[in-house]
Amino acid sequence: MTRTAPYTWRIGVDNTFGYLTRRDGTHLVESRRFLGSVGLAVSLTDGSALLTATDGQSTWQPLTAQRACELAAIPAPAVDGAAETQRRLDPFHVERHTSPVFLGIVELATRRRLPCAHALRAWLAGKWDGTFDGPFLEQPETFAASVIERLAQTGGQLEDALCTQLRADSLDRAGTAQTTGWRAALGELPSVVARFTAQLAHDRGEHQSASAAASSQLTLI
Repeated sequence: MTRTAPYTWRIGVDNTFGYLTRRDGTHLVESRRFLGSVGLAVSLTDGSALLTATDGQSTWQPLTAQRACELAAIPAPAVDGAAETQRRLDPFHVERHTSPVFLGIVELATRRRLPCAHALRAWLAGKWDGTFDGPFLEQPETFAASVIERLAQTGGQLEDALCTQLRADSLDRAGTAQTTGWRAALGELPSVVARFTAQLAHDRGEHQSASAAASSQLTLI
């Protein structure tokens, strides 16, 4: 078994999977990046952000991506095998398979054509075409991840975190949530999140069953 180590920036590169043990318990996570004296990790349980001081008071036990995702009953992330460090092809793989909040925000943005992140800057300048193609690709995902991180920072309500992130992305412009249509869409967010909560639970059950079947087949062989 791999030995545990103090959770500091010295534990390794970003996008490392493992067990993060803090005062509130042990979490199966992806350690996403380090922000000065704080490490940002994403829970493989529910996709929430965990901000943890890198002062050595918490500990880290690394796992391979395949083993961590197996334990979480989600698919392992696809990587660029030709890259020296096996670069992740989808930076938001964990959120897509664990976070109903992430998926709900992304769906609202794309279905209702609600500007956010870089697309919001283009919308303010009158240059956005209503899609997230070209230079605006992946922006709903970037925005959703930022909202989840802000939730971890403030401990407030989802709607408040989303509106605060919108204001930050619009360079502190007041009324952004109202004028972009996000305010009107927020009433739909709880039902969308609930739908994705059920869908993710179903997908994990299917993945777990498939993994168990594959393991049984290997045992027979």
